[in-house]
Amino acid sequence: MNTIRALLLDLGGVVLGVDGRACFAHWARSVGVPAADIARRWRVEEAYADLETNAIDFDTYLEHLSAQLGIELSKSEWQDGWNALLQDPIAPVVDALPRIAEAIPLYCFSNTNAVHQAVWEERLGDALRPFRKIYTSWQIGLRKPDVEAYRHVAADMGYKPREIGFLDDNAANVWGARATGLVAEQVSTPDETLSAVGKLLGIRF
Repeated sequence: MNTIRALLLDLGGVVLGVDGRACFAHWARSVGVPAADIARRWRVEEAYADLETNAIDFDTYLEHLSAQLGIELSKSEWQDGWNALLQDPIAPVVDALPRIAEAIPLYCFSNTNAVHQAVWEERLGDALRPFRKIYTSWQIGLRKPDVEAYRHVAADMGYKPREIGFLDDNAANVWGARATGLVAEQVSTPDETLSAVGKLLGIRF
């Protein structure tokens, strides 16, 4: 028997397209170096996680990023490249959100920061309305794949972890969710997302 009572979706990579290479390409053009050089230097480090939990602000993160990548840019150049990560909405999934929300309470959980959120809220606009609530790491001070992050979200949603279906394109986030008790699945394409939703809800898209 299907015990899923609510559905939780990741945002970037599931509802909204993301491409880190666009960041590197923008910054590389700004300083005249190969994008591959910047890509090799970039990594998720403590400062990145701190930004996504609002432990540091964007200006402080840019200081760390400049040192990490070995380049200097104006704040506007940094920010333009930073926001280039965010691509177009993933149309098949966005188009299906209203129908999904009619079938089950629908929520979203994203590891993100204030700068990016301002952009994706504008870019997605009314497409976000089917979500009853969007949880963001920088606002709750917790990020995926930490178990405490999922526990916090589940408690606020008002469901037991085992009653929540969760879809994310990141394997570590899926494993973190499963460790918390959520019914989690990794998806990497719109077809996989809609297929997974259909299996969880017992409906077809």
